[in-house]
Amino acid sequence: MASFNAPVTSEPRHAALHPATELVLLVCGLLLTYGIPSPIVPTALLIGAVVAAMVSPRVRFSRWLITVGALAVPMLIMIGIVQGLFYPADGAEVLWRWGAAAITVEGLAVALQLWLRVAAMIAVCALFAFGSDAARTFDGMIRLRLPLAIAYVCATAMSLIPLLRQRVSQSLAARAARGWNTARLGTRLRLLPGIIAGLLTASLVQLDQRHDTLEQRGFGRARRPAPLQLHADGAAQSWLRWGAPLLTVSLIVLSLAGALPLPTASDVLGALRD
Repeated sequence: MASFNAPVTSEPRHAALHPATELVLLVCGLLLTYGIPSPIVPTALLIGAVVAAMVSPRVRFSRWLITVGALAVPMLIMIGIVQGLFYPADGAEVLWRWGAAAITVEGLAVALQLWLRVAAMIAVCALFAFGSDAARTFDGMIRLRLPLAIAYVCATAMSLIPLLRQRVSQSLAARAARGWNTARLGTRLRLLPGIIAGLLTASLVQLDQRHDTLEQRGFGRARRPAPLQLHADGAAQSWLRWGAPLLTVSLIVLSLAGALPLPTASDVLGALRD
């Protein structure tokens, strides 16, 4: 993780959005996905996430796609079985039945809406996680005037994942040098619990020491600490950070009031059947 006392550096020019703007757009996207009961919103968010992952210079598209697939596909199977086959059929339109299992229009609609929401959430969160780092997250949160302690905890949590992955690889390599056959999956599964437990303990001790060091150096005494990097910002992004939440709340209120004519999952399935 980048040191919070490191000198301010310039961010690469390809980083078009300020991390604070990215955080605001992330929250707005998630609120729209769960606040508007239409599959159009999560579908649009999924398409936008795919395009952003393809063009972003900070995100490796193949890695992002594998992560989203590994998390979303099992969820699709589980939701499809629970909702698609065992949805309560009282008064529902049954398309196919075999014993206790039945495919209903209502069950498919619930499964479609729920999976699209979960997949969209996974896609945008993975996009932010792969396209950001601890320093960008910290700078974005202090730009949004969030409490310094929250910004530090969130940025530190983001730094733990790549650190643990690197140290697990080093630990497995060390075991392999001592004669362990770490190429076998069974050997890895037997070694991982002990490795991860030791690494988590060491990481917690390291974080406590780092926090004490930062407090001794005056961390948290300044009302508005300087950012770790110089990010591109301007009036347009400032307006976007204010306008996006207002537009999001307005759309959700209109949807709850029935004034936003977007098709539901049942409407989409009915159109496909016709």
